[in-house]
Amino acid sequence: PRFSPTLRLTLIDVGQGDSILVEFPGRRKMLVDGGGVPDSSFDIGEYVVSPFLWRCGIKKIDYLVLTHAHPDHLNGLLAVARNFRVAEYWEAFSPENNQAYAELMRSLSKSALQRRVFRGFKVQEGPVTIEILNPRLSLPLEREVANDDSLVLRLTAENWAFLLAADSGMEAEKNILDARLEVRSQVLKSPHHGSRTSSSEVFLAAVAPEVVIISAGRGNIYGVPHPEIVERYRAAGVHILSTGQDGAIEISAKGCFLAIRTSVSQAQPD
Repeated sequence: PRFSPTLRLTLIDVGQGDSILVEFPGRRKMLVDGGGVPDSSFDIGEYVVSPFLWRCGIKKIDYLVLTHAHPDHLNGLLAVARNFRVAEYWEAFSPENNQAYAELMRSLSKSALQRRVFRGFKVQEGPVTIEILNPRLSLPLEREVANDDSLVLRLTAENWAFLLAADSGMEAEKNILDARLEVRSQVLKSPHHGSRTSSSEVFLAAVAPEVVIISAGRGNIYGVPHPEIVERYRAAGVHILSTGQDGAIEISAKGCFLAIRTSVSQAQPD
């Protein structure tokens, strides 16, 4: 796999959904979600995510993370689990009676370490700290899939922080803030694709991002990102990028500045 001199994240253009490749300094990789469609009309994992990873020279994924088991995060991981050797698999809660999830479990490498991770979990990957901010541990561990149970990850390296908010809604945002967790981050992966049910003003003020990246399909039927939320981001003075407009988005922390590349154009925050 390609060597990364610094922490680098790529939001893969999976249409309506999330899939984020995290490349740690060195050669170790994390994949957070795999995109996917609700039916079997197109295999995002086989025809989008896997080819992208192969072109990066990746055969092994050190950390495979499912933030929550909705189809636009889960279904693309089935092909990834078949096509790549996975060292560790992370999730919080397991979905009930979910056929795609059951197939994912069957497809994982037999040697893969399976972890349940919750708020307070922290691991060091070289100079990068990976911390789980949401959800809190509670019972039962198998339950109906809920956006507010999404895994929220904060990655920090030197003076940079990246907050990957998955599909968390305002209730999850409030719980994170009430726990007095550190959330301030220069880069925010927009919660729930820029939905109106997320990105509360108080949460956005606490994170104080310089860049917000929205992972959403162009012309999607859900109407995300919602114009009200886009305007909220603009009012906060952040630089907005979207996979629906910019295609795949790669962002790296290089010294004292962020380097951003997209498949459509090059951009740097003001």
